[in-house]
Amino acid sequence: MISDSYSNFNHGLELFLDKLYTEKNLSKATITSYKADIKKFIIFLESNKQNTLTCSYTTITKWIVFLNKNNYKGSSLIRKLSVIKQFFQFLFLENYRKDDPSVKIIIPKKNFSLPKVLDEKDLDIMFKYLYNNKNSFKSYQVLVLTELLYATGLRVSELVSLKVSAITEKFDHIYVKGKGNKERVLPLSDLLQNMLKNYIKNPNFIKFKKNITGDMWLFPSRKKNISRQSYFLKLKNVALKAGLDPSIISPHVIRHAFASHMLKNGADLKVIQYFLGHEDISTVQIYTHVNQKETIKAIEKHPISKALPKS
Repeated sequence: MISDSYSNFNHGLELFLDKLYTEKNLSKATITSYKADIKKFIIFLESNKQNTLTCSYTTITKWIVFLNKNNYKGSSLIRKLSVIKQFFQFLFLENYRKDDPSVKIIIPKKNFSLPKVLDEKDLDIMFKYLYNNKNSFKSYQVLVLTELLYATGLRVSELVSLKVSAITEKFDHIYVKGKGNKERVLPLSDLLQNMLKNYIKNPNFIKFKKNITGDMWLFPSRKKNISRQSYFLKLKNVALKAGLDPSIISPHVIRHAFASHMLKNGADLKVIQYFLGHEDISTVQIYTHVNQKETIKAIEKHPISKALPKS
């Protein structure tokens, strides 16, 4: 029977620690460290008016962000995540809880590397250069590609292979066909709506021929659509001319920047998961390790906010 009182919790904690000591043959020093980790986690929960019997997966991810904010890294972070996962599994198996909210929490490997994320100042420098140098059709095309990438977090393969027909009639959404042929519909900000309208009206765009289906590539090149490699090299060139280190700029890095900045400004992991086109929400949890601020601010600072429906 599920315990309906938190008063039994301290007894449950002692049972858990005893289980580790006896079954895993851990040292008393390790057990002491585990106990301290759990108690610090409990203090965090109490500051959020929750406890280990009521907290959710979302609360645990906020705790991970909190740890990063306080510069817990490497083996210390791994240990804390590991003991919390073990503790929640124990609470579930021993019927203290009906579920295990930590089941999707990913424990990074000791040598794991975080995705490279562009600082927002570097993005500002890059976009400033793109806007100041958009006179030719090719340079304007790179600007549109990059604005769309940062506003949606598309995979570069999805981005360069978009067709004009993917844009809705009102230019307020775009249809994206991702892995497994699964389609998702992403909102477009006012900025992007106007930019795309001007882009496809450009005489240099209109001269490209439609394919046999009557459709055409949104980002055409001489033979087909712009390739991933071509866009990659164009971004490197932009970075170099903007005075940035080319090694920190790539389509994949901008995709990571989209996700990281969305999370930092308050977006839910499920929203980010949908935009990125990931099947499993645990795949996007890596961004909780990247960000140093709690996810409590509104998403208003991100361009995509203007396109999101008001609640």
